[in-house]
Amino acid sequence: MKRTATKQQKEALTYFGKYAGDWDRKARTTKQSEVNVIAERNDFVLKVVSERKRVRSALDVGCGTGDLVRALAKEGVRAVGVDFAKEMIETATEHAKSERLPLARFEQASIFDYTAPAGAFDSISANGFIEYISYAELERFLSLASEWLFPGGSLVLGSRNRLFNLFSLNAFTEEELKGGNAPMLLAEALAIARAKSIADISDVGTVPLQKEGTKHTGTGIGVATRYQFTPVQLITILRKHGFEAMELFPIHIHGAPPSFKEAYPEAHGTIANLLQNYAGETMSLLPQSSSFMIHAKKK
Repeated sequence: MKRTATKQQKEALTYFGKYAGDWDRKARTTKQSEVNVIAERNDFVLKVVSERKRVRSALDVGCGTGDLVRALAKEGVRAVGVDFAKEMIETATEHAKSERLPLARFEQASIFDYTAPAGAFDSISANGFIEYISYAELERFLSLASEWLFPGGSLVLGSRNRLFNLFSLNAFTEEELKGGNAPMLLAEALAIARAKSIADISDVGTVPLQKEGTKHTGTGIGVATRYQFTPVQLITILRKHGFEAMELFPIHIHGAPPSFKEAYPEAHGTIANLLQNYAGETMSLLPQSSSFMIHAKKK
């Protein structure tokens, strides 16, 4: 039985259905003065897949216009993309057809209505997805991912980075100060900056999750509730579902606060793209990234 969409998910569906064309353009930009967050996230998933001994099948949740699925198919992976926005799936399907990629398949559905056999996938990715679902749905999604992955399979998640609220120096910073969360966020950021490996932060304390169902500070996307997580929060949640966190990776690294980006977008893009070249070499860039990726393996 199909689930009834929440207000948050209806807003997300409306937004992404309306901006499918713009999303497709953003996914393809190669300008050095623009930050292609979609490509940065997809590249990390492709890196994880390339480092595995074998990947025969992959699932991309919230696949958008299908760039990641098509890239996986080109590498010989049987890849499935699921997205609930009809316009996104139509665009993705058209691209796959024009590129003659029979290994790429797309399905319009909520992931909670999607079905797959146990152990069906070597890799599951979800970029820009968990910010649009409730905590209960996140728990459900992780249970499904654990079921659909074979033992040792890879789960790769993208998340908005709550640690960045400390360094954005805007309304998000004010929100954390008012809530009394700044000291713990700073302690986590400091631990990450000093860490030599992900194991060094696995047991670090962190702040409580954001209150559920509340209206968050605006982000330029027409969805009132968009959740943020810290790296340690996700490590802890994943552990509960039998996943071992393997790697953290910063996405969209800021060399200056967002106010600088608004005033000097080309300078910001150039600096951010330069810093991204060092993303895989040190975790110290994580606190300055507006989002991050986490790779975890099913035990």
